[in-house]
Amino acid sequence: MPKRYDRTPRSAAVLARLDAAQSLRLQHHVLTRSRHGSSVFDQNRNTGKVAMGACSWFRVALFVLAFTNGATAQDMPSELTPVGKAVLQAEIAAKDRSGSGKPVDSPLAVCTFPGGLCGAVRPDGSVAVPPRYDWVGDFSDKRAAVRSGGLYGFVDDEGHEVAAPQYGLVDDYKFGFAQVEVGGKSGLIDRDGKMIFAPTYGFIEAIGPDRFRVSDFPRRGGTIGAEDFSGIRTTYTSNSVSVSAPFEFKTNGVIDLSGQWIEPAAPPSREFDKTSPSVRWVERGGLWGLLQADGSWLVEPKFQRAEALSDGLARVTLSSKVGFIDGTGKFAIEPVFDTAWPFRLGVGRTSAERDGSFGVIDKSGSWIFQTSHQQIYLAIARNEGSSEVPYGWHFKQADHWGLLDLDGRTVLDAAFDQPVQHCEDKRLIAYKNKQWLYFTEGGNPLQPPGSRLIDATCGAAPPYTLQTGDTFQLVDARLQPIAPMQFEAVVRIGRDARNAKVDGKWGRIRSDGSWLVEPRFDYLSTNPDPFVASIDGKRGVMKSDGTWLIEPKFDAVRIRQDGTVFASTDGATGIMRLKDQSWVMQPRPGVMCDISSALMSQAGGKRVILSPAGEVWIDADAERVGANLDFGLLTFLRNGKWGLVDTAGHVMVEPQYDEPVYFAPRNRGIAWARQEGRWCPIDRRNHSVPGIACSDVNPAPSLAPPFECKIEP
Repeated sequence: MPKRYDRTPRSAAVLARLDAAQSLRLQHHVLTRSRHGSSVFDQNRNTGKVAMGACSWFRVALFVLAFTNGATAQDMPSELTPVGKAVLQAEIAAKDRSGSGKPVDSPLAVCTFPGGLCGAVRPDGSVAVPPRYDWVGDFSDKRAAVRSGGLYGFVDDEGHEVAAPQYGLVDDYKFGFAQVEVGGKSGLIDRDGKMIFAPTYGFIEAIGPDRFRVSDFPRRGGTIGAEDFSGIRTTYTSNSVSVSAPFEFKTNGVIDLSGQWIEPAAPPSREFDKTSPSVRWVERGGLWGLLQADGSWLVEPKFQRAEALSDGLARVTLSSKVGFIDGTGKFAIEPVFDTAWPFRLGVGRTSAERDGSFGVIDKSGSWIFQTSHQQIYLAIARNEGSSEVPYGWHFKQADHWGLLDLDGRTVLDAAFDQPVQHCEDKRLIAYKNKQWLYFTEGGNPLQPPGSRLIDATCGAAPPYTLQTGDTFQLVDARLQPIAPMQFEAVVRIGRDARNAKVDGKWGRIRSDGSWLVEPRFDYLSTNPDPFVASIDGKRGVMKSDGTWLIEPKFDAVRIRQDGTVFASTDGATGIMRLKDQSWVMQPRPGVMCDISSALMSQAGGKRVILSPAGEVWIDADAERVGANLDFGLLTFLRNGKWGLVDTAGHVMVEPQYDEPVYFAPRNRGIAWARQEGRWCPIDRRNHSVPGIACSDVNPAPSLAPPFECKIEP
């Protein structure tokens, strides 16, 4: 049985940093008994690991409770932190920009309260659901799923619990009903939380006010510890995401409110012929056959897998071998292949594998050609009208990709790191050793020997940049020089401008190669207009006509989106307005950078979160701190260990973990914390989550690289 780690109480040091109301709220988190009948302290006693500070913490809690004449945390008004208010405003603004035209009228789930628990607020900022949960879902039918201690329940849009957290899994409300899971089986509750259908189904969902789709087969999806009823499983690794779904969602039929069949126990079926719906694939006993409208079998159930007709043939699997049948149900290609792709309309051929040999077959099953390649499949491009255009066959050899034409002749040898792309102008683009290479449709290099095109991607208009050795030149679509001048470096800014370097100095050129800004700068940023320019090691801001907006006097400058810049000099950074060069924020030691709805300041090896006006919002005396403010609890690093701080700046979990801890919304109120070589789930109260096993690897790693705070890229 995997070891579960005992979670220590929240830091007593936080008391000195909270006012009385915030202290009460925190005491409530600590003193509230868990749904498993034991408090944090009981859990420590049960494991023989009573924390030395627990008794002192308890006495302080009693003192605070007595001081406030017996008030409880629920009696105190809940309010978003300043960070939370900024995050809420940004979220509402983003919804307004989405173009949906629908007003934001439902409460929004947020976790940016003091203490880091989750609730919901109305668009005006008033609290609809007090912060007492690990996770709150989106509202549907004026109900939202909530999670606490790994269990799910529901609240209404006034914050009342419709169903206390008690279920292993829940779905959103639909037509006044929500699916809930108990002991691995699904039932249905109504808007009042009353069980309408006992949990005896694999799956049940409302498809109308009095119609319910049911199945004996469960439909679990999501991720480890954050499962859902989507049926689509998502798996994360340190650098990728994979998504998988079952071959077929199986349903037993439709019932009414009394549980009587409306569409009784119909076997799973799926389309066979789009032009003739009277014949369908139907499953019986785990095998698929073709059933006609009169109830007779065109083809008895015998296939493990079966698909719809595509280009006149349907792919089927019989005894683990792949073949194809025609519209009459007869074999056009016998099931002798280990794998085969479906036929595409108008192509008349497809790739297949048999006994370790890959190749392409025609619609009779005869080989058009065979290869010794590892893999082969049809290469398809999509034009602006979204129609599909086949341009050959991707093939893989020795873990590198190449391209064959439709008849099997080699267009490009297997030398590339990913499949070869096809542009609408019929150019081919291949990727190798972190460089893009360009070819004609027949496979001839577009770039001359010893040269390469820098910016000729699909859709890019000339001029292009051609590199030959250490020099760069602008060329037209025929790769003819546009201007005779050669450069030491070229960086594309947009269609009509580029930064270019000559004799060690940067300038900006037009698309015809003429100078827009003469080359006299040590550095130019890639902003279109205005941009950062440097002379003699000092940065300023220049307009595209070559005049200065801000004279070059700073060590580093970064242009922001609101008409201001970060400007750094003598080890301090401030925010300056472009229009009049006045300071929005006076320089402070270190560097600053933008994060969502706030600023991050880094000085002396420490990071703090600031308001847009420079007020300190979060200071955990941390070497690093998370930038995802909407998480509510931010991971932070101190002395080699990671802890959690809320958006009010209170340390809620002292540093104790070996890796960052993220309460990402996709994890539904749990985080994976690493200690002693194992990853274990915790909730927002730093408690273990029952029923979810620890793991040797992180089941939900962050896909983003470590955040760097710096003025210039």
